[in-house]
Amino acid sequence: MAVVKSVGRVIEVFELMRDTRRPLTGTEIGRTLDYPKSSTNAILKSLVALGYLSLDQEGLTYFPTLRLTQLGDWVPAALLGSGEAANLVGELHEATGETVTLSMQNDLSIELLRLIPGKFPISLRVREGFMAPLFGTGIGSALLSTMPDDRVEALAERFNAQARRRRDRVDISAVMQEVRQVRSQGYAAAYDRLMDDTGAVAMPLPKSLEGRQLIVAVAGLGDRIRRNETMIVRTMRRAIGRYYTTARRS
Repeated sequence: MAVVKSVGRVIEVFELMRDTRRPLTGTEIGRTLDYPKSSTNAILKSLVALGYLSLDQEGLTYFPTLRLTQLGDWVPAALLGSGEAANLVGELHEATGETVTLSMQNDLSIELLRLIPGKFPISLRVREGFMAPLFGTGIGSALLSTMPDDRVEALAERFNAQARRRRDRVDISAVMQEVRQVRSQGYAAAYDRLMDDTGAVAMPLPKSLEGRQLIVAVAGLGDRIRRNETMIVRTMRRAIGRYYTTARRS
C-alpha cells in the first residue's frame, strides 16, 4: 500500500530520534533521511508548532516533547492488559534463552509488539514493531488457527489479490491444512520460513477482555529450535497455564 509522502516523513523523523536519542539539527535530520532542505524545514517547523518537537534556539537542535510520548503512553496497557503477557515473555526468555516475541495481527501482517533477544551468540535479531506476513509464518499460522475457516479463507483470498507477484500467492488448501494441524496440536512450529536457518514455536494466548488475540513465540537458530521443540512446547504450555486460567492444554 502506498504511503502518503508527508506522513511517512513525519514518522521517519520520529523513528530517527528514537534511534539516536539525542537532539538533532535540521541539517542532520535532512542529511540522514535524504530529504530536501525545504521539506525538512517545513516538517520540523510544523512539529514544533504542534508541540511535538522542541527547538533549542541556541544550538538549533530539535528534540521530542512529553506531548509526543503522551500520544502512546496508554497503548501498552491497552494491548498487553495487566501484565500477564509481558511477564510471560520474560519467563519464557529465562527458561529457553531464545528470542521470545509477543505479536498481534495488523491487517494482513503480524506485528511484533514485544521482543526479548536470545542469549545465544547466534539468535534471531529483529526489533519491536517488525512486520511479518500473516501467511507463510509460524506466528501467522498460530493466529489463523484461532479464526473460523471462512475467515481464514477470506483473508487468504485478499492476501492473494494484493500479492504483487504470482509466487507470493498462497495455496489456500495448503493454508487450511496447516491451520487445522495447528488447531489440533495447539501450537505452530515453522522452520526456514521468514528467514533462512531459523525456527519458531508459536502459541495463541487466550483473548484479552478487549478481544485482542496475542501470539507468543520462541524463536532462534533452526537446528536448535528443532532439537528442543518438545521441551519448548512443554515450557510454553506450563508458563501459559500459570498466567492464564483458560490456557489451551493438550
